[in-house]
Amino acid sequence: MVFHLACTEWLDPSSEAAALVGTPIPFPALLPLSSQGWIGVQMFFVISGYVIAYSASQASASRFLVNRVLRLMPGIWFCATLSFVLALIFMPEPVTVLLAWYARTLVLFPAPRWIDGVYWTLGIEIIFYGLVFALLALRRFDRLESVVLAVGLASTLMWCLAAMSVWPDLGRIISTRIAKLILVTHGCHFALGVLLWSGASRGFTRLRLLGIAACTVGGLLQIRYDAGFAGASLGLDRDPKTAWLLYAAFLGLFCLSIRTNVALTDALPALAAKVRHLGLATYPLYLLHTFIGALAMRLLHDLGLPPALCLAGGFATAIAAALLVSRRVEPIFRTRLKRMIAPTEPGRATRGFASGPIDDLAIPVRQRSS
Repeated sequence: MVFHLACTEWLDPSSEAAALVGTPIPFPALLPLSSQGWIGVQMFFVISGYVIAYSASQASASRFLVNRVLRLMPGIWFCATLSFVLALIFMPEPVTVLLAWYARTLVLFPAPRWIDGVYWTLGIEIIFYGLVFALLALRRFDRLESVVLAVGLASTLMWCLAAMSVWPDLGRIISTRIAKLILVTHGCHFALGVLLWSGASRGFTRLRLLGIAACTVGGLLQIRYDAGFAGASLGLDRDPKTAWLLYAAFLGLFCLSIRTNVALTDALPALAAKVRHLGLATYPLYLLHTFIGALAMRLLHDLGLPPALCLAGGFATAIAAALLVSRRVEPIFRTRLKRMIAPTEPGRATRGFASGPIDDLAIPVRQRSS
């Protein structure tokens, strides 16, 4: 959110945020942080590796598939529709073009463009889900760690080769859309999450620690490439050190959350429920923040408010919209969809800050050892 609303909206005229805001609202003082906001994608892929492994460990193939559909699609259909309506009003593209982008978004077409650029990550997520689903369908979930580790090591190897400049154009090649969809680009991040789940649930063996170390190296090299690309695109410094620091801080906090989750839930159950609701809102926030946040900034700027208040208002409006969608809109869509695709699907409860099979993208959970 910081990246789009405090950086690309004034530094990248081709971005959706810039088109929606209209008149650029500069925030040069925030650039050291806002220009690194793209690192949130890599963090999300690590979380996804952990949480999807946890979720799949307690599900059959059919249940896993139903849960993924129920988790992803209601938010996509509602948020994409809202973005489409707003795009018809505020975006300069012809209606036919916007209709095509909207249709591609509704079915999560793997190649761009979509009604909002943020949907690019969901196709990659679905490929990872497909890999996990295939293992469940083949009754080989016990091979998840080894299969995903192989993907992560292959990704790491490619980034190591790219860093050695043996093949000067390799970094660009393994960052293409096809490379992203076959998990070459970000496989190291997904693997890191799966290995952390395996270690938390089964113990951190020497082999797992070596795998974590290798995938961390691959992740840092991938981040270095993205830092260079983002810096060149925005006319900023290409140094990856700030992005590396943010990624390292995230990994530390993530590991801490894994270790303390059950204890905190038992000690502070009311707080756990609130955190869970906030976690569930991160998904619609991701899908809506560009349109809702940028248009709120536009309105506040037109009213003559200073840039800081425009940005704060954009953040607040996007967060409020996300909470409304997660608490009021998604449950309605999800209930109706569930009746259509899984009318007899029983519910179940889980321990920790995440609760329920369709909520497991909210916050990582840790099982109590038995």
